[in-house]
Amino acid sequence: MTIESCSVSAGTYMRHLCTVFLADNWLWMVLPVALCGVLAVWFDVRFVIVALMVLMVVLPMILALLYFYYGFSPEARWSIMDKAVTLDTEGLTLDFADERMKKHVIPRDDVRYIIEMDDVVMLMLTGGRRYTCLMLPASVVDPDVAQTLRQLASHAH
Repeated sequence: MTIESCSVSAGTYMRHLCTVFLADNWLWMVLPVALCGVLAVWFDVRFVIVALMVLMVVLPMILALLYFYYGFSPEARWSIMDKAVTLDTEGLTLDFADERMKKHVIPRDDVRYIIEMDDVVMLMLTGGRRYTCLMLPASVVDPDVAQTLRQLASHAH
């Protein structure tokens, strides 16, 4: 089964990656701001300044680190470049339109699970990074392809 010529934009890639990251880590982002708010009410109003510093400086820097750590990964490049994806028994074969890129095979055991969103399908991959993923546009993933991808992810675990 082959998906011809698909890619996602870099903005779409990072927007969905940040969405997944924030959904998993929202508590660690809200907790310091809430703690400073409580300390400002009980002890000293200057903790509001600390809460604003956390909100305006620390949290954007965390998202910037997320951008540089995941935005420059090979998987991000695979997602945003125009490619044909072939699904077979060995996994996914990425055949890029740019001749400078080599054909790449993602083994079936490397797909941990799938996140289906409105405009993309995220194939979460194994590796040293927690949010490593290959994104495919939802417009090219028909029901047969989606079923094959789900079987690929379920077979991996």
